[in-house]
Amino acid sequence: MMKLIRLGGLVSQAIFLQFIHLVGLGAFLVSAAAGYFRAPSWSVIILGIVFGVGVDKFVDVTDVTGLLDRAQKASERGGFLIIVYFAIALVGYIVGAYARYHHEKFKAKAAAPAQSISKK
Repeated sequence: MMKLIRLGGLVSQAIFLQFIHLVGLGAFLVSAAAGYFRAPSWSVIILGIVFGVGVDKFVDVTDVTGLLDRAQKASERGGFLIIVYFAIALVGYIVGAYARYHHEKFKAKAAAPAQSISKK
């Protein structure tokens, strides 16, 4: 149980580091857009792998190592970054889907009184 709590803390610190670098924010926004525009749910896996491998290979994230040293060392492993970006993409996709649901619900409420007036 303690190892799961430590892993959760390490993943949350790594997510925080990726948001500091703005790459995590970009991944979150792309996956939120995918959820909003009803992309297939398997796109979350693809986005997590693409962003995880892309950051591991092309982005130097060592400029804030003093903040969270353990999360930075774990982020140097490519597999760990895929887990981190999968979590970011999953949450972003769910947020986008909920935003779409509430947007359609709001539009339906706003359109309902206008239809009842025009029928008279």
